[in-house]
Amino acid sequence: MTLTEFVEALNQKFSGIAYSFSIDKPGAKFTRVVRVHTTSRSVYCFVDVEGNIYKAAGWKAPAKGVRATLESIDLAKVDPYGSWLYR
Repeated sequence: MTLTEFVEALNQKFSGIAYSFSIDKPGAKFTRVVRVHTTSRSVYCFVDVEGNIYKAAGWKAPAKGVRATLESIDLAKVDPYGSWLYR
């Protein structure tokens, strides 16, 4: 699964909720996936160039440790709030 497919799958899965997901400006190492709710935006997760998914430590940086990969992600366990990213 690519990053674009992952974001599209999130938007399809949570279409009944007032959240939408988008890709923010990609950086050199990480791309920020943002959850948008009306006028507020928050970081949902970070994805590196190899497809590893990280929990957000803040707006600018991911937390340490890979939490999942785009290749092996189970969308049944994914929730709109990011709690599946906790260890």
